[in-house]
Formats: sequence, structure tokens, C-alpha cells
Amino acid sequence: MAVTHTPGVSVALHDRGKPLLQRGYGYRNLERGLLATPETMYGIASISKILTAIAVMQLVEKGLLSLEDPAEKYLPIELRVKGKPVLVWHLLSHTSGIPALGYAEALLTGYLGLGENWLPFSEPRDVLAWLEKGARHWAIAEPGERFLYLNEGFVALGVIVERLSGMRFNEYIRKHITGPLGMRSTTFDAQEALSSPLLATPYDTSSRPPRPVRVPTGITADGGGWSTVVDLAKLMTALSQSGRLSDVEILSKNSVEEIERPRIELPAQLFGNDSYGLGVTIYPRFPSGTLIGHSGSLLFYTGFAGYLKEKGLSIAVLANADPGSPQIAMTLLAAAAGTDPLKLPFNIADRVLGLLEGIYTGFMGTVKARLERVGDALVLESLEPPGRREVLFPEKLDPVTPVFVSARAGKKLRVEFRIDVERGMVEMFYERYRLVKMIEQRV
Repeated sequence: MAVTHTPGVSVALHDRGKPLLQRGYGYRNLERGLLATPETMYGIASISKILTAIAVMQLVEKGLLSLEDPAEKYLPIELRVKGKPVLVWHLLSHTSGIPALGYAEALLTGYLGLGENWLPFSEPRDVLAWLEKGARHWAIAEPGERFLYLNEGFVALGVIVERLSGMRFNEYIRKHITGPLGMRSTTFDAQEALSSPLLATPYDTSSRPPRPVRVPTGITADGGGWSTVVDLAKLMTALSQSGRLSDVEILSKNSVEEIERPRIELPAQLFGNDSYGLGVTIYPRFPSGTLIGHSGSLLFYTGFAGYLKEKGLSIAVLANADPGSPQIAMTLLAAAAGTDPLKLPFNIADRVLGLLEGIYTGFMGTVKARLERVGDALVLESLEPPGRREVLFPEKLDPVTPVFVSARAGKKLRVEFRIDVERGMVEMFYERYRLVKMIEQRV
């Protein structure tokens, strides 16, 4: 929080439904000095997709649709890609073949005054027309072939839930999922959320002090949910227990297994074999066991909710800025499961990149360079002689001998490092130079 200047974070960590940790850190509203608590309400963004997937599977259980049905069967649009119908499971798994059409990005950018694009979609039917056009003119793969994250597809799923149930999406979710589970602070009604005295104010942390921004609305089944970490921990516990929480069953064991079954590997891998199921991300090689869940970001609301089925552990982290909620959640889960969280790849990266930043000098100070972290890359700036700047990308983030690569004049350049914590020194081997940086010793 200190590094990212995040005002508030709330956390709930449960072991088979029993709280191990439930608390807030920092503030839900800086201007009024209101503290973040486990009951603080946040926008949960794409964590909402888990609720949408559960709703669809409930309709499957009732025999109202099949995952193999063409989605257009239940929609007022034609939804075909390269002459083939997009099936319901394609939308649930982001495998429609349609790349992101950016409706939510443009809506948020315009709504919050962050750019020139402005798509004032106020109803799902506006998004459906956008989706139909995208299917005709923007698709790049046949359905089922490739993972392409598509918010518009989940908007369509929300419409399907409404048309088959005869209920508004928010009403359906409340009656059939959140109500039975006792998730009293969860809603898809933006006005209801905005009127809550426990709602966290979102903040833009690029300014100092953090600047409050308007709460975004207009997003629905793809990312328009509002909730608390206590509520989300209940939902994750129910899924980890094959659809049951105490005597309440929201899904059958078979339906939960359908949700959890990997459908396609993700293009960006964290642990290896990371995949997407139906509305959930699956990490089968998470060090403490298979992790299932979803992250979410509405620019200034972020979060993660997930569970380790084998361990019975559930986690929810929500924030009113971007402190790295998924990383916080995974770190806490690993620690609770008895795994060293410092060995998680993003924690290794943070430590290594932190050690590499700084000023390096060559023999007798004849050359000097600065390394500055930008994301997971490093920007190298030559100070003596001045002028040269280039970006170094990680090839191997080893905690002792990390390797980066750069490109110049069509050539690939390897930049090697050696970290010696005991001697308090980092060596950089760049082109023909050996440069050295001393590590600051912190008390």
C-alpha cells in the first residue's frame, strides 16, 4: 500500500468457512477519514463473471439451455464467427474468436474523463449491437480455438439469464445466489451501491495526494457487481465445497466441476498450465495446490477472489486503487497453506528488480549508468557518457544471476547480473563493461 499509495484494502481469508483473517487496512474515504473494514463495499469488476457463470449453470441444471447451444438462440442478434455459431460455453470461456471490442474500456475512459474515447452505453442491448458488429468484422479465429478475453460476451450471457429466467439480472442473482448464501452486501444495482454508507471511494493514485474519482456505472454482468470481502469469501467457500455452504446448495457438484474444468490455456502464464474454465481462471501449478478464482479491475477498483479446493482455503481482496490485489491474495493463500510466499514468481520479481535498481559505476568511475524499474522491465540510462537510453526485458529473473535482454540495430544483447547480498553488491555485465552497485543495507 505504501509503494502504490493505495488508500484502502480489505481482506478476508477463510478456512472451510471459518475466518482466519478479516480486516481492513487504511481508508475507504480519505477526505472524511473513514476506515476500510471487512464490510466495506467495493466495485468487484470482473470477479462478477463468477456470479454470471453460476447463474448460467443454474439455468443449465434447470434444463433451460445447454452449454452447447448457439448463443444466438437466446439473443436478439446473430452471433456467428467465420460462418460458425458461437456457443454458450465459448462466451463463458472467452473462446468466441472475437478479440476484445473495448466497450468497457471506452466507457470507463470517457466516464472518468481520462481520454477522448466515449461510448455512453447505458443498457446491455447497446453492447449486443456492438458485439454483433464485432463478430462480423473483427473476429480472428474460429470459436473454441483461441483465448480472447471478451467482456461483451459476458454482457450477452447476462441478457440470456434475463430472457430465460424472466427476471432482471440483479434480481436473479439476489434470489438464486447471493440471497441464499447470505451475501447481503452484494448487488448489481449501481444506485443501491452508491447509496451505501459503506461504499469505498475509488482513487487515482497517479496524483499526490491520491485523487478521488467518480464511481463508474453502466457495466453489467461482465463486471458490474459490488460486494465485500466477507461476502466473496462465502461465495468462494461454497464453490470450494462443490456448490454448498452449510445447508444451502447453489450448484450441483457436477456443475461446479464444469466451471472448474480447464477449457483453454491462457496466453500469459504465471505458474505454468494456467487456464480458463467457465468464468474462472485456473492455476493448477500454484505451489499450494490448484487455485481457482478471478481478478477484477475497474481502473480504480481492483480485487481478487479465489479458493484452494484441496486445502479448503478461500480468499477475497478488494481495494480502492491498485495495490496488486491478486498478488496480495496469492501471497496470503500461500502462507496460510504452509508454502513460502517469497518463492512466488511475482514476489521473486519484486525482490530482484528492487535490488537491480540504482546507480552503477565502472572501473574507477569512468562510466556510470542508472537502472530504473518500469513494470517488470528496466530502463538503462547512460550517465557518463550521457545520452543513451534503452529498455532491458527480463529473460531469467533468477534471485542470484538474473539475465535481461535488449535490442539494438537488429541485434539481441544479453545483460547479465550477479547479486551478492552478503557482500552488499550487484554486478552488471553490459557489452564490454563490468559495472557495480552497492546494495543499501536497511535496518
